[in-house]
Amino acid sequence: MEFLDTFRHSWQQQITKDKSSQLNVNNDTPIGDLCRLGTNYKNSIECQTSIPPTSQPILPSHSTTNALSFTIGIRTFTASNSTSIKSSSNESLQPPPSKKLKTSNLTLLDELIRDIDESTDVPFFNISLPRELALQIFENLSINDLYSCSQVCKSWYSLSCDELLWYNLYKHLKLEYSHKISDNTWKNHVKEAILSNQKLIQNFKNHQCRTTKLTHRLGIVLTCANNNQTTIVAGYSTGIIRTWPIEAILNANDTNDDDDNEQLNIPDIIYESTDTNVHTDISSVKSVGLLKNDIYALHDDGLLEIWTKGIGKQPRFTQQLTSLPLEHISNDETILCAASRSKFYAWNFNEPESTPVFQELNFIGDINDRILSFSMSSHHSVPISIVAGNKSLWCISLLNLTNRLSFYSTLETQYIQKMPLDIHNDEPLAIIGLDNEIKLFDLQSGRCNIVSTNYKYLPAGVHLIRADKCPINEFIVAYDNSQISIFDRRQKDGGVQHFYNHYSTITTLQMDTWKLASTDIRGFVRLWDRRMHPHSLWHMNPQSHPVTHCSFDKQTLICALTPHCKRPDMIDYQINSDLLSGHIYVCNFNSDMSTQLDNDLKICTSSYDAPQASNRRIGLHTPYDIIQ
Repeated sequence: MEFLDTFRHSWQQQITKDKSSQLNVNNDTPIGDLCRLGTNYKNSIECQTSIPPTSQPILPSHSTTNALSFTIGIRTFTASNSTSIKSSSNESLQPPPSKKLKTSNLTLLDELIRDIDESTDVPFFNISLPRELALQIFENLSINDLYSCSQVCKSWYSLSCDELLWYNLYKHLKLEYSHKISDNTWKNHVKEAILSNQKLIQNFKNHQCRTTKLTHRLGIVLTCANNNQTTIVAGYSTGIIRTWPIEAILNANDTNDDDDNEQLNIPDIIYESTDTNVHTDISSVKSVGLLKNDIYALHDDGLLEIWTKGIGKQPRFTQQLTSLPLEHISNDETILCAASRSKFYAWNFNEPESTPVFQELNFIGDINDRILSFSMSSHHSVPISIVAGNKSLWCISLLNLTNRLSFYSTLETQYIQKMPLDIHNDEPLAIIGLDNEIKLFDLQSGRCNIVSTNYKYLPAGVHLIRADKCPINEFIVAYDNSQISIFDRRQKDGGVQHFYNHYSTITTLQMDTWKLASTDIRGFVRLWDRRMHPHSLWHMNPQSHPVTHCSFDKQTLICALTPHCKRPDMIDYQINSDLLSGHIYVCNFNSDMSTQLDNDLKICTSSYDAPQASNRRIGLHTPYDIIQ
């Protein structure tokens, strides 16, 4: 025991003396990768121990001097230990074992070489793969699997945090685009986007939103509305077309602290009609929509006007249609279609700033048939339209109306005055309602063959079919008894979900993976959770006018209520113009309403002396458990 204390004391003294000469001793031996620390120790012993020539005998010595280089903690030291040992003693001092520990004397180049060695040679069980192949494997993993792999080792952690891997994952998940901060990683960007989507879903379920009411001048009635991802367009009874940028509406919501339904007057472009017939009043706008570079408006008198976006002086194209009334109108970014009972019209806007290509098909004269309804789609290889006539169903190419095909006879159903139909945007499938039966047609085959289904003996007549913007293999059907059903082609039993809360004729439908929005002619807008049917999550009824347009995305819900009467009595209009005008409502679900209860619930704290209080519809926009 005394011998061990003596050795420790001399060892500590020698360490103190040799700290200054440490770098000089280790300069000849590179200290780098962890796998070479043991070799450094062995080489240091061989270099510092003198080897006598072969002619000189090796004599035993009672005094042993060893200059040792070893690693302790995070510092590397060199020590010389001198101890006198009696010749009769069998015990001998052995050098301490080498420890492969990380050192702090690694240069920047050594650190870089070590990182490259670890990142380019990735261990996969008993084999090693290049980093490129390892990334290809990790790209097939989910987010939960990537987080699990990041806890295996440093190499797998480096792979699971790769920037290119998370960028591809961000695009694959189709997350809502937001401006990426330069010093933020794509991994954190994906995390923030997922948390933002979860917040939006929760706000949709709890009806936590900021509602904005878009209005126009006194004496003008809203007749139609439409929107895309960036712009809202509306047509009025005086032939005026007005637009609002959606981004400006959402930004105004964040800075406006007024009442729930703010009236917004954002500077925009107003498109005045060119109808100059002095003998008749200006025709009201029947339909309005947004093309890729233009805005169109169809009036009740058959006048078509095309404006270039951002220029509101004069329309760049006008055309007067003779076959009236126009009962069905549809469009996408490059094609506009309209139909009366006897004629089918199509305009192609592929060439910007030029006259559109116009085509006309006379159903009565050329085909001896009458049009009941139609649906168009340009999501497939060739833009087509499915037209339902009194005698047969037609598949028409919108690039050339002479290329048409009659693929199903409807002679047995001539008593039917309506035939709702739609085309799925994710698969070549046409869904057509024939009284109490639904038929599916495969548009990919050359003959539009009928798909074997079991969609018969429905609870009521089919009133509305919506397949556009629906998930693949699914579509929505609304019946004459105000019932809604979701159909899944993978199920053989027909409708898989049913919803019953509507009490009037349904006007619009839209569905995504988890929610369903529906409207009716009494002004009700209902939101349903597909996993919690048959009862709706919430409903809103801002006015008693029919809802003619409703559209939602991940952040907003836009609906337009248009009155039946386009020319109201001005005496009644001056008394209460708000109820007779019709408005557009924009619900922004991206705002945190839990921190704005004072502004949202003003009606709950108002006094009974307010004369307008009795005319207000009180509806809580915040769940009860959040109210303090």
